[in-house]
Amino acid sequence: MNTTQSNKGEQLISIQINVVKDDYEPQVKKELNKLQKKANVPGFRPGMVPFGMIKKMYGTQATIEVLNSLVSETLNNYILENNLDLIGYPLSDPDHQQPLDFDNQDSLDFFFEAALRPDINIDYSKVNIDFTHVIADDAAIDKTINEIVERNPNVTHPETVGEDDILELKVREAEDGKELEDGFQKEYVMLSMKDIRTKTNKKRFIGKEAGSEFIVNFANILTAEKAAQMLGNDAPADSDYNIIIDDIRREEKPELNEELFKKIFPNQEIKDLDAFRAAVKEEMEKQYTSETDRILLTKMIDGLIDNTPFNLPDEFLKRWITENNQGRLSAEDVEKNYETNYKKGLQWQLIEDRIVKDNMDLAIKDEEVNAFIRSQIFPGLDYNTMDDDMKGRIDKIVESYLKNEEQVNNVKNQLADIKITQFLKTKVKINYTDKTYDEFVKQLEEENKKS
Repeated sequence: MNTTQSNKGEQLISIQINVVKDDYEPQVKKELNKLQKKANVPGFRPGMVPFGMIKKMYGTQATIEVLNSLVSETLNNYILENNLDLIGYPLSDPDHQQPLDFDNQDSLDFFFEAALRPDINIDYSKVNIDFTHVIADDAAIDKTINEIVERNPNVTHPETVGEDDILELKVREAEDGKELEDGFQKEYVMLSMKDIRTKTNKKRFIGKEAGSEFIVNFANILTAEKAAQMLGNDAPADSDYNIIIDDIRREEKPELNEELFKKIFPNQEIKDLDAFRAAVKEEMEKQYTSETDRILLTKMIDGLIDNTPFNLPDEFLKRWITENNQGRLSAEDVEKNYETNYKKGLQWQLIEDRIVKDNMDLAIKDEEVNAFIRSQIFPGLDYNTMDDDMKGRIDKIVESYLKNEEQVNNVKNQLADIKITQFLKTKVKINYTDKTYDEFVKQLEEENKKS
């Protein structure tokens, strides 16, 4: 068996693999012998079918399978041994490949066309981008602080029910004032006094003590949607229920003081409202940056593509895209969308590969994947400060997550985008203009209309 390489033009090569019968016939015979032992042909006992008949029946199929395996292995080894840096994988060479006649040819030639990766020189200084730095103005900060206050009430447990309290109930389906032995039951039902529809209905609850027990028809005091949400869809909608008030929870608006500041920013020493507002502003702008970085990455990618010229073997790549989609895309579809969709993606992939090759710290490591998954499943928890038992439990959950290849690939793609974004922000020139979040959204809407 002999493998040779020749140039076909800029970035294209042809690889020829010559195979003679001595290279593949022994393996074909071995495969046919296996088939002979298992063959079940009418008129012959199992395993006793003449070899000549087996060869006539299965010879061509066995030869094709053996040759496919042999040629594929030879091609892979040639690429590795010669350090060929290719775009994609070689395809059958339409300019050289001829029909094969296994019966009459003592020597078979297989031709493959392959595309070499271009030399890519990246000059980050040529990329100049206008972008928005989204700031948190006073109105946005006020709104966020109001939301923080709403989400972090001071909770007390008074002895009697007030007008806006939240009640923890036990409920038992009842009839004629008595609990039904086999009726619907549910523990830990949460009823907000704010959801009760009329003042008359509210009066039945106001002033009641924890431990109080009485009959209620939730369909009469709540909307059907609220009742179903509270009890569950399997609860009888129009039934009476005997309820027991297990707990009364009263939520009151907290003061903007050090206690609240510490609760929201436990790792910071915040003494006054001005410092709290500054911390809120910083966190808001971090979140804005996280959201806008996706748009910025797209602009940086466009800038790099526009300012990093290199040629691509377009006709080969069109064929490669078509064949790799296994019938899901026609050659006409690829031709129609090549310039606008596929080529840009290929250009960026090659540029990104070059960047990562030159900056190996951008490569995604297994521990980074694990840490990212932990941060998504358990946000806010510091893994490094946990005891070994808790770490073990979390590691098992992460390990289960890692078994899903699609999820892992999604995580790797997210991490790759985050790391390449942070890297490019230090390399290309970005001209920032400050705008509020609302102004930024309006700008995007206008840009989308234009596009």
